[in-house]
Amino acid sequence: MKAEATDAALLEAVATGGAGRRDAEVALCRRYAPRIRLYGLRHLRDEDRARDLVQTVLLAVLQAAREGRVRAPEQLVRFVLGTCRNAALRAREMEQRAEPAHDELLVSAAGTETPRDPVNAAVLLRCLGSLGDRARRVLELSFHEELESDEVATRLALTRGNVRVIRHRALAALRACLDAPTREGA
Repeated sequence: MKAEATDAALLEAVATGGAGRRDAEVALCRRYAPRIRLYGLRHLRDEDRARDLVQTVLLAVLQAAREGRVRAPEQLVRFVLGTCRNAALRAREMEQRAEPAHDELLVSAAGTETPRDPVNAAVLLRCLGSLGDRARRVLELSFHEELESDEVATRLALTRGNVRVIRHRALAALRACLDAPTREGA
């Protein structure tokens, strides 16, 4: 595939697959990577973040091209620009979430609620024992092995939604058991 090929021709080669797909993808990447990098430098103001933006946007564009989701090949530039804008916004949002909060903000967010007392291990084991096998296994995979709902669902042959419901109900039962008035030391 020649680098001079039109965007429409490159998109068609990517969407149809075949022998020219890889060359078409390389040509698209070479054509748009510098533009995306400049967009990243201008809006994210950092070389590393701009390079990350290039990868994110090119992956999204190639995936859309492979699936034939680019409806107007003659407007690929606009599609790439829109993808840049959305990815840059997401990157900035993630960055803002990662910034540490000020101490005053943390103190005010904590409010006046008194912290719960630590859980007695024997009481916790008793409460875990009161759960069913499936609920206990879902909690173990979720919190001890730190698996996502999809992975837990796969291991236990359940749906992701079912895993979330089981986990929610099991945590509610544990909370009720731990807060029960018959709790030792209360």
